[in-house]
This record gives sequence, C-alpha cells and structure tokens, in this order.
Amino acid sequence: DDISRELREVLTDEEYDAARESTPNAHFTAPAVIAAMWQAMAGLGLPPGARILEPSMGVGHFLGLMPDALLPGSSRTGVELDAITARIAQLLYPDSTIFAKGFEETTLPDDFFDAVIGNIPFGNYPVFD
Repeated sequence: DDISRELREVLTDEEYDAARESTPNAHFTAPAVIAAMWQAMAGLGLPPGARILEPSMGVGHFLGLMPDALLPGSSRTGVELDAITARIAQLLYPDSTIFAKGFEETTLPDDFFDAVIGNIPFGNYPVFD
C-alpha cells in the first residue's frame, strides 16, 4: 500500500524493520488515565523536584502530562526501544534524558529514581536466551 511504500522511502532498512517489529506492542495510554496516575503519585507524597523514570516511554506521554506543580527542579529520564520514537521523545522533551535502547540494556543507577511511572507494553511473548 501507499503508506508502506512511503515509509520504505524515508526510513533506512534498519528503521523500517524496527518499526515493523514494534507494531504489536505500540499503544497509547489515554490522557485521563495518565492524569489519574499522576494524581495518585502526588497523593502518595511525590514532591516537586523528584527524579522520574518512564520506561518503555513511547513518545513520552507520561512526561508530557506531568503536572506543572511537580515540574520545578524535576529530573526526567525515559527509555524507548524504537529509535524513531525515542528521537521524537527527545525532540518533545529536550530537558529530559532519553535512552534509545531496550530497558534491559540501559544502565541506570541503583536507588536514584524517586518514582517510576508509565504503561509498559505487555503480552504473551516467549523469552529467547
């Protein structure tokens, strides 16, 4: 179809293959759900200036919908396997640290983050060792 042909023209072979492989896990969380999760985090005592991690971030909707009251002094980090999606997230949130790799391959410091928030992909996929 036309969309596939256009993507083939603008993406490298590696980018196209990565996009195809990520399609079964690509989903987006509704803003109302994200807002409720942030409200719960604030209710649990998450202060402004917290160090936040969003694993499997996609384009970073959780970072983007972080309440303004929590933003001052915060440190935000995201991890996204799909390179194109990670680049979009980096453009949207240039003040954040974005890792374009699998979460299991990302070296993050122990006991650094105050909170982890997100809606990671899930499914019944076998683990290959």
